[in-house]
Amino acid sequence: MHKKIALAAAITALAFGSAASQAASYPDKAITLIIGFAPGGPTDAIGRVLFKKVSEELNVPVVIENRPGAGGNIGAQDLLRAKPDGYTLMYGTSSITTAPALFGRDDLNPKTAFVAAGCSVAVPLILLTSEKTMKISDAAAFYKAVQDHPEKYFMGSSGNGSIDHLVAMDIAGKLDLKFQHVPYKGNGPALTDLAAGNTNFMYSGSFNSAMPFIQGGQVKPLAVTSGKRSAILPNVPTLSESVPGLKGFDGGTWQVLLAPKGTAPEKLEKLNQALQAAMKDPEVLKSLRFQGAEVMDKNPRQCQEFIDSEYDRWSATIKRLGLKTG
Repeated sequence: MHKKIALAAAITALAFGSAASQAASYPDKAITLIIGFAPGGPTDAIGRVLFKKVSEELNVPVVIENRPGAGGNIGAQDLLRAKPDGYTLMYGTSSITTAPALFGRDDLNPKTAFVAAGCSVAVPLILLTSEKTMKISDAAAFYKAVQDHPEKYFMGSSGNGSIDHLVAMDIAGKLDLKFQHVPYKGNGPALTDLAAGNTNFMYSGSFNSAMPFIQGGQVKPLAVTSGKRSAILPNVPTLSESVPGLKGFDGGTWQVLLAPKGTAPEKLEKLNQALQAAMKDPEVLKSLRFQGAEVMDKNPRQCQEFIDSEYDRWSATIKRLGLKTG
């Protein structure tokens, strides 16, 4: 009996020792990074800049694989099936908290399916109005105009259930706004039609796409949806500071590094350390801020709590609006 107990203890110690050894040597080969969107989009653009530096920090290649479709769910589904060994990760965006409810994919609930390795950046939305159809100088006056004449106003968005659509409807609920929603197939077409005067306003999540229209005087930025002002648009106020009914409002898109559930905490910590170090690099910071991205400054536990709260927030909004896709 004593020999059996001793043997079991030895096997257990060997297993723990092996796991500890693997974590200590991690990573020792290339990491696959899934991005659930097409090349060239905002998530892909930021991800490529950021993980080039993360690769240097970890001293292994980080191979990016774009797996677009179903609002990011195709990439999330592939991560769900991956081994929790730290060698298949996903660079996800706020869609991980919206797409599961929109497509009826409870298995992709980020609270239970994945674990956060680290938060990277947040990108606010910009409330834009068309200079061809409106001459309003501030957000409070704009919302008052919409309240007074709801039949006159048309809002463009990146599509039904997109984060800009959901943020718009969240704000509409708080301010009792009504307007016509015009969903497009992406931010680019919505911006082009706004500049042309075919719609009146939108909430754009792409600074790169919006800035030429802003600088050209075709659209006017009235506010950003983040809790603090954007470094790239320092003279544009937040909704929180400019609209009394939106005090404390904070909403927009953001990006995080995810791993399969069950990935060793030691590996997650190494990934987070590399991610945070990469975001301190001056050239990386310059590129991120050019795209309107701000470092989130959250540890892995805070990051997971943030993802969980955003999932609850947007799932409730999607249910309230009766939105479904797929």
